[in-house]
Amino acid sequence: MTEIWTSAWNARVEEIAQQAHQAEDAGFDGMFITDSQNLWMECWVALTVAATETERLKLGTAVTNPVTRHAAVTADAAASLQEVSKGRVLLGIGRGDSALAYLGHAPAPLPRFARYLQQLQGYLRGEDVPFDTDGLTDLPPLGTLGYERVPRSSRIRWLPGTQPKVPVDVAGSGPKVVRLAAELADGVTFGVGAESGRLRAMLDMVTTARAEAGLAGTPFSCSAMVTVVPHQDAAVARRLAAGGVALAGRWSVMQSRKPIAGVDDQTRAQFDMARTSYDMTRHGETHSSHAASMNDELVDRFGIAGPPEHCIERLRELMSLGLRRIVFNTRIRGATEEEQADVTHLLLNEVLPNVSGRARDGQS
Repeated sequence: MTEIWTSAWNARVEEIAQQAHQAEDAGFDGMFITDSQNLWMECWVALTVAATETERLKLGTAVTNPVTRHAAVTADAAASLQEVSKGRVLLGIGRGDSALAYLGHAPAPLPRFARYLQQLQGYLRGEDVPFDTDGLTDLPPLGTLGYERVPRSSRIRWLPGTQPKVPVDVAGSGPKVVRLAAELADGVTFGVGAESGRLRAMLDMVTTARAEAGLAGTPFSCSAMVTVVPHQDAAVARRLAAGGVALAGRWSVMQSRKPIAGVDDQTRAQFDMARTSYDMTRHGETHSSHAASMNDELVDRFGIAGPPEHCIERLRELMSLGLRRIVFNTRIRGATEEEQADVTHLLLNEVLPNVSGRARDGQS
């Protein structure tokens, strides 16, 4: 069964609590909170607030990164939240986008990301993880202090044996990251938009990579992060969705100049335009230079925008692909208060009741 998740707008503690309650009451299966230290409040604090305010709602990071936190720190935070929430945690991680951009850095190189994933999984399984001094070469080794005994490896020692391991889910839009996720993670969330053909190509990529790694038939989840904007005026819906579609388009071409599975040359050129025109100071916003680079045809293909019945049909189409979860925001960056109110009302009262697990179980 496909779960429906949303992302919180983690600006203040009281807003997080309110959004968590709203998401649980509305029938969302889970809620992600972004780890981007210069844009939003600390994600693990926000997630803890959400965990203590809810009973059923699953919780996760969308997404953390391998640079701003050591793997042991991230694993310890996730395992602690797993304890607080009684097993409701999903650890979402990527190579880094806005969190690194606002520190002046591009996404982490693939080898560093691969090493971090291996360490992270080791910590979460309660294993001994060899020391890694990458990025800490200016610090003297512990042995120089002359202690009689020093640790020889690193592990999270307090982990209870009864606690379920926190699953690691990689945010991926390119073939190299998707293949890496298929080999080292527990799942992948595609950030490539809502076009079924593109998502099928990504699913095929995962199947092939799992088979080549000798993991065919073992548990692994594939999910999709998409832009969903219901509005009775299709033109307004497209305009509000353009920033999110541009973000997915930029992710698709950000690190690769090679042909993209499921994307023709013309679409590739338009995604490149979204990348080169992207205004990181207005990350994901509508009414921005990157949103302006999206035409109606692209928004209709890679976003879900229009009257509620259209959004419901498109979401059901994606659910038929066998995705583990579909993730979308209920808040549109750059929308007016009136526009946001209209979108939220339609999402919670018309779209979600027709696609959520409660609706499929006959509970709505």
